[in-house]
Amino acid sequence: MESVNYEYFDSENDYSKNPNATKHRSFNVSRGDFSKYAILNGFYGKKLISRDARKFYSSMCRMAVKKEKGFYVISDEYEFAETSYKNVISFAMGMLATRIIANEIYNINKLYHFTDKSFKGTLVNGKMAPDWIGVDGQKKVFLFESKGTCNKNVRKKTIEHAKVQLNNVGSIKDTSTNQMYYPQKDSKHVICSCFDAYSGIDKVWNIHDVDPEGKGEVNLEINFDKECFMYYQAFVSYVDSLNQVYQCESVKNQKYYCWVYEDEKYCILEEIYNSMKSGQFNEQNRYRNFNNYVNEKLSDIE
Repeated sequence: MESVNYEYFDSENDYSKNPNATKHRSFNVSRGDFSKYAILNGFYGKKLISRDARKFYSSMCRMAVKKEKGFYVISDEYEFAETSYKNVISFAMGMLATRIIANEIYNINKLYHFTDKSFKGTLVNGKMAPDWIGVDGQKKVFLFESKGTCNKNVRKKTIEHAKVQLNNVGSIKDTSTNQMYYPQKDSKHVICSCFDAYSGIDKVWNIHDVDPEGKGEVNLEINFDKECFMYYQAFVSYVDSLNQVYQCESVKNQKYYCWVYEDEKYCILEEIYNSMKSGQFNEQNRYRNFNNYVNEKLSDIE
């Protein structure tokens, strides 16, 4: 399992004018993470992705990096690709980086795509919303915008555009509970995938976390119960499509269903899988309380 380098910047000015990060660390990312997040990123518009699509999404990010001295570094196939292909890979790496940081740094295990048509919003003069919304274990809402490049950092103009998208959002209403969320300055993040020297190694995969300043105006609505169900439906639909019998495994008193496909292992909590297959949560009851149900089960994991 190789590592990536993570750096946090307190504002877009710190990122553009002063390259010294406020926080810095490295952590491991498995090849399994590439596939797991690829499935979730590919499940857009509530459509099931095929095995070929899963291979496409995960292989694109896997192809972008290679292993060197315990880190992921940029591959020749990515660095020297034709410009249009390179841009597509950069986009995918930015999306992958965002899911990794949301989980690893901000304890957010579910991200929802803001540009999905399931979201309702009052967009002022055509203003754009950011890529992602997520809620941590303390029910603090986070907004993320994903960016990617094969260079040392993302351009200032790109960061400024991302800042505008993040700062457009002033509030989010959860229509399943009528709870209002008001994103704060420290919960809006531009996540940048890029490649720079680190620890004596050239072109290491770096993930930059930029925290821009500003207040928002756009009011958005989301049904967290439904979005949470659809989030897991992406995974459940995929493993069901493998047409394999799951294996039962126990880890620290938690029971999981697991599938192995092409040397990759996919697991889900037994109770969450069974609840989805039971029909207990459905369109008729608007998936009521599914989000809380899942959060309770996840909180039991040591």
